[in-house]
Amino acid sequence: MTNSDALNLRADLLQRVGWHRAIGGVIQQLDTPLFWSTLIRLLGQQVPFDSWVALIFNPHQPPLILAESDEDDGTDDGLFLDYQQGLYLLDPFYLDQSQHPRSGLVTLAEVAPEHFTHTDYYQRYFSRNIVADEVQFNCTLGSGQSCCLSLGRRHPFDMGDIGALALMEPWVIGLLQQRTHFEPAYTAATISDAALPIAAREDTLAVEGSPLDVLTERERDVCQLMLSGCSTKEIARRLNIAIETVKAHKKRIYTKLGINAQSELFSLFMQAHSR
Repeated sequence: MTNSDALNLRADLLQRVGWHRAIGGVIQQLDTPLFWSTLIRLLGQQVPFDSWVALIFNPHQPPLILAESDEDDGTDDGLFLDYQQGLYLLDPFYLDQSQHPRSGLVTLAEVAPEHFTHTDYYQRYFSRNIVADEVQFNCTLGSGQSCCLSLGRRHPFDMGDIGALALMEPWVIGLLQQRTHFEPAYTAATISDAALPIAAREDTLAVEGSPLDVLTERERDVCQLMLSGCSTKEIARRLNIAIETVKAHKKRIYTKLGINAQSELFSLFMQAHSR
């Protein structure tokens, strides 16, 4: 079966009475603890995946986890804790949504930097926790926040899978937006964040008392993009600076930190965020 045939078949499925009954069942669970499991079961019937997590991206705080797949689905709780403590700053989905917030379905291919698969983040977290591929539904909430539903799989999503998810996108985005009204943790975190002074909020790689504190804000920006897998050219484009300026920043970063390799920079990053 070709990708086109698969997409046509799935589009036909979405027109059937069973789909409408199922989505009605999800809506009925909108204000109950069964919402996420009901939604995940429906999505999995259309497009198989191996792991999932629902979370709030906040530009000033670590991601807030709303719900996640069970350990039986292959996720590593220890690695996910590392994600919340700081690895999220290297997540291509987080970086893209922070810089270009928008609602919709986003694929890894759309947001991954040029050298993503060569990064320590990919080798130590992504390939072990997500394994092969990831897609994410993003719903913007205002104030830079987004409610996101990420789906991971041990083998790549094909065009038929992406097409089917795109057909379900309007339903999923609408459900994510409405669900936030029934998430006590999100409401409490929003109130708490609003009460914080700006200086007290999470900001890129800055961690008080860490070796990275010797870097300027722009140098930390360069570090973050380096560790996320951006090439020198990509860093220059994203920061709107010259390629030679990026090279100069890299040289100063290595000199200030007394390191010779990017793996050493990653180790310093992990030390700073595991305090």
